[in-house]
Amino acid sequence: MELRLPNTIKSFFWFLFPFIMVLISIQNIFNNWELNYYSFNEFEDLGRLLFVLVISACESALIIVFLWWILKSVKKVSKNLNK
Repeated sequence: MELRLPNTIKSFFWFLFPFIMVLISIQNIFNNWELNYYSFNEFEDLGRLLFVLVISACESALIIVFLWWILKSVKKVSKNLNK
């Protein structure tokens, strides 16, 4: 079974993804994971930063898909109410 998103989400997704990714990454780096308390002189520290960025990208993608789902549901309900 393949999990595919409809083609209508592609433009919506790529329009919002960079903005939400930057906001979530900043929040994760400075507040949640508190990376500013760690040093960046070892290879492990770079891996920690990359891990936080990958997690932020996954969170951003889930948020955008959830927002898209909510918007589609609201549109469907509003169409049904207008009939």
